[in-house]
Amino acid sequence: MRAKKLQIILNLKVESEILALHQNSTRSHKKTMEANQVLNQSDYENYQINQMVASFIEKNHDLQNLTSHGQEIAERRLLEAILRKTLKELSDIKFAIDQAAIVAITDQRGIIQYVNDKVYEISQYSREELIGKSHRLLNSKYHPPKFFKDLWSTISSGRVWRGEIKNQAKDGSYYWVNTTIVPFLNDLGQPYQYLAIRFDITERKRVEEALQESQKCNHSLLHAIPDLMLRLDSKGVFLDFYPSKDDENAPKASEVLGKTIEEIFPQDLAIWTRHYLKLTLSTDKVQAAEYSTIINYNLYHYEARYVKSDKDEVLAIIRDITERKQGEIALRESEKRERERALQLEKALKELQKTQAQLVQAEKMSGLGQMVAGIAHEINNPISFIYGNLLHTNNYIRDLLHLLHLYRQNYQDPIPEIQDFAEECEADFLIEDLPKMVNSMNIGANRIRELVLSLRNFSRLDEAEMKKVDIHSGIDSTLLILQHRLKATEKRPDITLVKDYGNLPKIECYASQLNQVFMNIIANAIDAFEEQEEPGIITIKTEISQKSEPGINQDFVKISLSDNGHGINESVQNRIFDPFFTTKPVGKGTGLGLSISHQIVVEKHKGELRCISNQNEGTLFEILIPVKAGN
Repeated sequence: MRAKKLQIILNLKVESEILALHQNSTRSHKKTMEANQVLNQSDYENYQINQMVASFIEKNHDLQNLTSHGQEIAERRLLEAILRKTLKELSDIKFAIDQAAIVAITDQRGIIQYVNDKVYEISQYSREELIGKSHRLLNSKYHPPKFFKDLWSTISSGRVWRGEIKNQAKDGSYYWVNTTIVPFLNDLGQPYQYLAIRFDITERKRVEEALQESQKCNHSLLHAIPDLMLRLDSKGVFLDFYPSKDDENAPKASEVLGKTIEEIFPQDLAIWTRHYLKLTLSTDKVQAAEYSTIINYNLYHYEARYVKSDKDEVLAIIRDITERKQGEIALRESEKRERERALQLEKALKELQKTQAQLVQAEKMSGLGQMVAGIAHEINNPISFIYGNLLHTNNYIRDLLHLLHLYRQNYQDPIPEIQDFAEECEADFLIEDLPKMVNSMNIGANRIRELVLSLRNFSRLDEAEMKKVDIHSGIDSTLLILQHRLKATEKRPDITLVKDYGNLPKIECYASQLNQVFMNIIANAIDAFEEQEEPGIITIKTEISQKSEPGINQDFVKISLSDNGHGINESVQNRIFDPFFTTKPVGKGTGLGLSISHQIVVEKHKGELRCISNQNEGTLFEILIPVKAGN
């Protein structure tokens, strides 16, 4: 009877207290271990009980020296003490479990007999709705029938089952529980109850599902990205390897993982990759670079990006950009061709403009030359007739005057009619003025003859080919034509012309074209004096100049045309020889004069035309013409 009562307590899982009492008992009876070896299980239990009672009596002096009835009282008080302590501990354990776990107890058929408050909170079912029902009420149909078949097979055999279950709450929502089911066995070793202790892991499962979904998406993304991707540690060992989808000859991941960069890549590429691996880890910044390599005698271009993915890991994404590079090269070549074509078109346009300017100016000067030559010719014929007869006229008049003088000497008393006519025509005045008149006519005829010669010299229609000429005569002819423009106007005083001619030989040139150059430059100098209050001065100086180049010594005629006008600023100087560029108002300049002059001097005569000017300090044009053509 005593053994039965204490066996009930032992079945309540209070081994800790019993063992404590048992340890106290062994300190009083050192031979317990020897008894355990020789007694059977039933005798051993009685022996343990006796030892515990003896130890309890030893601690309580008022119970010593009792009779057999007192021995039973001592046993009862021991049982009550153990029971109170056990109930207190069980209550504390239940409270602690209720605060953290979801607890349920079912019978051997799985009918719910007890649930704690956590079950109501998570399942949203009341006590009345759960007690007497099975856990099928919470079945979410997530697990297959085999899952529950294996569960029942485990616990019905007396073994503990552990696993994760997805249940459905009353409102239709789902929750996960980490479950441990412990079977309670009877004396025959058969389960008569099941204790289920569960913990809510819904949030964890959500995170896991989200993580799995994310991993699934990442996996899909990795398969969708056509580039080569790899993950390296700080030592350059491959942790992951995803070959390019278009690279049929790429090694398999199993052939790469665990190996170093040097074992997989060529030496130059391995050095390059390790450099950017270290740079990415040391700077914590994304590194991007391009490299080229030759594979099967073909040049390939790649773009690599390195991103730090962990403390000592780097993710590299390598993209084949060969087609893009080839496109860029083709584009650059195309742009180069287009630029060259544009330059050719621009050059052709400039040539066309220059040719147009030449044609316009040539036509203009040709018309002017023809007009001047025509005028000179038409004037030359009558003036030659007049000039040729003036000599005879002068002789005839001189003879007539001498004859009249003889008449007066020999016939001093003329008839009244002659005397009256002599007084009427003022014969004495005629005798005195007539020689002067003839002399004036002679001077005028000479002047007209010189003008005709200057006009013919300027036009030089008979000198289209290069020949030796006196450059001074061309300058003087030009000045004669422009003489009227040197006179004072309402806006400015007379322009002073200063000539400082040197001793020049005749030079081989296109005379009429050089006269055109002189006229353009001098005419521009005259235009520069418009509205200038200070008297204008144009200085023309000629001299021999030498130009020395490696292996060549050449003589040039240097013609300097300067003025004291306002000068030309630097921005305009850079463009004054461009076709159609002019600073004059619309209608007063074509922008062709200096452009044509530059071409005549530089291209036709292989000379030089320079402009030297500073603002408010006047302008100097220097013309250099080789003395001998063809050098």
